Amino acid sequence: MYEQLTEIPAPTSVHFVASDVLHVTSTLHDHVRNTRKVVSNSVVVSESGVTSSSLQDVGDEIAFTYSPSRARRAVLREAKNEGKPKRFVEIWNRNALEASIEVTEKHGAFYTDDHLASLTFSPSETSLLYVAESNPPIATEDDPYQKFRYVPQFGEGIAGKRRPTTFLFYWKNGPGEPSRTLTSISVPSSKVLFGQAVFSPRGDTLYATGYEYTSDHRLLGIKFCFNRPTGIWELTPSSLSLDDNLENDSKPVECSAKKLTPSYLSCRSPRVFTYDGKSTLLWLSHPSGGPHAATSLLYSLDITNDADPKKITTPLVDSVSKPEEGAFPGLYPDPNLATFPTLQFSPSSTPYIVTHSIWGSRTTVLLISTLDGAVKNLTPEDGNLYSWKVFNTDGRSRVICSRSTPLTPPELVMGEFSESGVVSWRVLHKPTLLPQLEEELSSLRVSVIPIPGRYPTETIVIQSAVAPENKRDIRPCITMPHGGPHGTTTTAFYPAYAALALERYTLSLPNYTGSLGFGESAVRALPGNCGTLDVEDCIATTRHLIELGISVEGPGKQFVMGGSHGGFLTGHRKHFTSVSTIINLTRDLFAVIGQYPEMYSAAVTRNPVMSAGEMSNTDIPDWYFTEFGEAYPVYSSPSAVELESPSTPAKRPAPPLVTPEMFARVHRASPIAHVDAVRASVLLMIGASDLRVAPTQGIEYYHALKQRAREGTRIEMLVFEGESHPLEGVEASRVGWQAARDFFKWAETLVVQFPSVSN
Repeated sequence: MYEQLTEIPAPTSVHFVASDVLHVTSTLHDHVRNTRKVVSNSVVVSESGVTSSSLQDVGDEIAFTYSPSRARRAVLREAKNEGKPKRFVEIWNRNALEASIEVTEKHGAFYTDDHLASLTFSPSETSLLYVAESNPPIATEDDPYQKFRYVPQFGEGIAGKRRPTTFLFYWKNGPGEPSRTLTSISVPSSKVLFGQAVFSPRGDTLYATGYEYTSDHRLLGIKFCFNRPTGIWELTPSSLSLDDNLENDSKPVECSAKKLTPSYLSCRSPRVFTYDGKSTLLWLSHPSGGPHAATSLLYSLDITNDADPKKITTPLVDSVSKPEEGAFPGLYPDPNLATFPTLQFSPSSTPYIVTHSIWGSRTTVLLISTLDGAVKNLTPEDGNLYSWKVFNTDGRSRVICSRSTPLTPPELVMGEFSESGVVSWRVLHKPTLLPQLEEELSSLRVSVIPIPGRYPTETIVIQSAVAPENKRDIRPCITMPHGGPHGTTTTAFYPAYAALALERYTLSLPNYTGSLGFGESAVRALPGNCGTLDVEDCIATTRHLIELGISVEGPGKQFVMGGSHGGFLTGHRKHFTSVSTIINLTRDLFAVIGQYPEMYSAAVTRNPVMSAGEMSNTDIPDWYFTEFGEAYPVYSSPSAVELESPSTPAKRPAPPLVTPEMFARVHRASPIAHVDAVRASVLLMIGASDLRVAPTQGIEYYHALKQRAREGTRIEMLVFEGESHPLEGVEASRVGWQAARDFFKWAETLVVQFPSVSN
């Protein structure tokens, strides 16, 4: 079933070509070629129905965007020629190729990630802005060692990217020879690297996210980390006019730079919109330092005449510390807002922002007023547990989303607003499932179960829809804590989870203290209590499901599986012999959390943190300090306002070094400190190119377990060359899933080695 489920196309981006025409891009696993296939199609919506074209492989197209009028489409292509990449930029006007240029020698790889990439037309639609890796410097007489000088990279998920550069492609057709020019943006400061740039509505200014080095010249890893030294900057080029730059002969465009946002906020995702003659800049922010992810703040700034940072005061949407039950818990969106995030129901109505956000164990659709920041939940309360994702709007009254549940693959859904702001939802597309697969999925059910006495902890449970007749028929339960630790498992569709549930397992996906979507106080409660509070929540989850009769205690009945911080938690709970054996975690490690039976027969862990004191080979060294209650200052450069303030500190504290005392304390809080107590069988999966958690963490743990393995247990490890932290390559994903399934199937047989569970 795994291969069938991962071969279902899942929408990854949707653009309005017109108000009733959509361009949909989807991905799926191609197990024959061991590659992730990207396909696209068009969807036409009318009152009488929906028409979809056939899926087409996008080939060498790696990114695209539409112009403000939707008449033009920009495409970035990367083709292989004798094993070497060749890169092209194309501009299409309707169905005609209006301009193209080869840029292979001009720069390195295009940026297409969520954190640095830009791809946007100017308002006049005469130039295109995008981000690519600049060519590496070469040795000169002034600096013969330039080629060898160390330049930090952006880390996990963006490996090898060091020099993001904003490029501008200009083209002009008409009388005479067509003109094509590629130039770059040059900013005076070498300490700030820019990405995510957008044009101002006038087209004469850029707004971008600036990423800064730490004081010890690091680039802290940015994937899934929103607390970095970043800010929103206003870049004013000497000229962005078409004619000036066509005559510029590819010389860089000099820019002045002004930082708009304060040094204590990490900011991202600039967006602009115009309403009633007024232009507004939007962006997301997050407190600098501390947890890698927490409640996001939404800011807005009037940029009609000038972007005055003195006007940045309170956020449009602020954080929520302790939300009341069922109330808005704060904003927890993806790294970015939609490319076109605003709606305006009528010419005279106030614009609204549409985004999805984590709310408890679901992602919901939110409507946010640009006037006062009022938040409205648009998610239908129909008893289903759909999680939603917002792709884009048409700028007026339509928004396109996908929705899914753990047992329902993503469906394409369009929301249409009346002039009064009432939304009606219409399903445009449901994936076609084979009858047997559809029947199998219908044999399962999903619920979200709160854990008594552990608010806000709750767990998503995927189990058989048929109640067992006795305890012997209760299926083995796999507890699967998420990573982060400041992440969330939502009720979205994960093919690997559904496939595991179809193998006759009950899955428990706990959202423990520190998870996103439950208010800021829940996030802030975990740092300093890592390894205790999260462990207690997961153990309480397992106990509660046993009390409810959803799972049962005993040999071959309880397993655990996790990756990254989920692997850290897994490492703290890898204990099993009989129900009479207990483990104590003393307070000088974290706190005495009591005694609990060792109930886990087997554990599967992916790229786990096993020795938190060893942090020299990670792109996020601050994680190890913050989550264990140690200060790690993160800040960006002062804003234009702060530079004018006499109270702005001249020198900031430097990042700390690991002391012997800290290493000892953090080591005691790590799974490696409890390796002698491990009685479970363990399967480790390691990505050999992981930049977030050093592969040596899992490898050394493997060797330690091998030395101490009990008779009858298995200690195994799989290493995936070329794979990074998520182990998300098609082959690695498939082999990892199959290995975990086979390992758990073997562990079920342990039941014959112990007394059977009584009825």
